[in-house]
Amino acid sequence: MESWLRALVLVAAAAAVLGTPLVNDLEPGKDVETTEDPVNANTDELAAKNVDEIKEEIPKIIQRAAADDKDDKVDYTGAQVWKVSTENSGVRLILGRLRRRNLIATWSGNHSYVDVLVKSNAVENVTKVFQRENIDFSVVIDDLQKRINEENPPLDQNEIELQDRRGHRMTWKQYHRIEDIHGFLDYLAKTYPAIVSVKSIGKSYEGRDLKVLRISNGQKTNKAVFIDGGIHAREWISPATVTFLINQIAENFDEESDEIKNIDWYFLPVVNPDGYEYTHKADRLWRKNRKPTIGTRQCVGTDLNRNFG
Repeated sequence: MESWLRALVLVAAAAAVLGTPLVNDLEPGKDVETTEDPVNANTDELAAKNVDEIKEEIPKIIQRAAADDKDDKVDYTGAQVWKVSTENSGVRLILGRLRRRNLIATWSGNHSYVDVLVKSNAVENVTKVFQRENIDFSVVIDDLQKRINEENPPLDQNEIELQDRRGHRMTWKQYHRIEDIHGFLDYLAKTYPAIVSVKSIGKSYEGRDLKVLRISNGQKTNKAVFIDGGIHAREWISPATVTFLINQIAENFDEESDEIKNIDWYFLPVVNPDGYEYTHKADRLWRKNRKPTIGTRQCVGTDLNRNFG
């Protein structure tokens, strides 16, 4: 166990967190701005309470968070993604105003354009604003829910039968749930016990294991490389990329070069398992974890990628 802790402390971070172009975020400090929410209008009163009173509120907040998980999936039918030119002056200011009115959300971009999610009930109004202000844009996705429905098709019968013979469910032909990912890690540890081991380094807020897989030939002179994925819940390509890399190294370890063999590899495919499961069950575009936050506003979730010193 001490060697695991030592390796994790002295790790050479090689993060393989890849995101699809339309769900990457803007730079820190350029997030979607929040608006006043009448549902949470009583939170200022909560902030003024003493510590004992705040503690009494904790079970209620947790209960509300649990209730969120039981809600139906968020439906993005009619919502659109636009590519908006920002080369003309004043465009970003207008986008900021629309964000504050909760009509749009800004996604990835650069110095000349930004991808914008336009909510279904705001398409007409935002179109009029853009036309009035002569803002150039093109529609990249005309129905976001339709695209979501198409991105993770079910396996055919042949693939399902192959899963039973293979010993795990990972196919890299679809995006898998956390149960399949953890099952795959356990399968590798049982199949290649001389080089592969799996340990849980802790629990998520909702009690899911944070499973780390280690691949090593056991040489004491090895350096360590740590690779994580799934820190943003909705970026499904990230755990898929990390598990694919795990499979390549574990299955082909004997044929690998010494540059690969003489390294202690540590993989944490899903840093944010609670959020990842939530994107499958409730809200495809959820980004944060699922821990309730107590403060002047009662909200669920922390953006783990923005939570480092």
